Amino acid sequence: MAALGASLVVISPELPERTADMAAKQKLTFPILWDERSIVAEAFGLAFTLPDDLRQVYLGFGNDLAVRNGDPSWRLPVPSRFVVDASGIVRFVQADPDYTYRPEPETTLEALRKVVG
Repeated sequence: MAALGASLVVISPELPERTADMAAKQKLTFPILWDERSIVAEAFGLAFTLPDDLRQVYLGFGNDLAVRNGDPSWRLPVPSRFVVDASGIVRFVQADPDYTYRPEPETTLEALRKVVG
């Protein structure tokens, strides 16, 4: 990505202190921005609220999103990738509500190469 003149930025609803701990453990070198109350995800039409039955499943695993995200709404973003050009125009989007599906990094690099072309 750097060779193409691009940067990677992650946007997460998790509280910054939680993402900072994970980033340090994983030795991540890119910024992780806090999407407080999922405002950015909502603006892109990608925020959804977990139904009550799934909240109970998450709580059963010790994952209280209200605490983890500092937001009682239990909203999450649909996992997504965006390629944004230097003018701020979104040129490519991958979004899939199936959180287990993650596209290959090469797919995103191909889209980036087309933008910087």
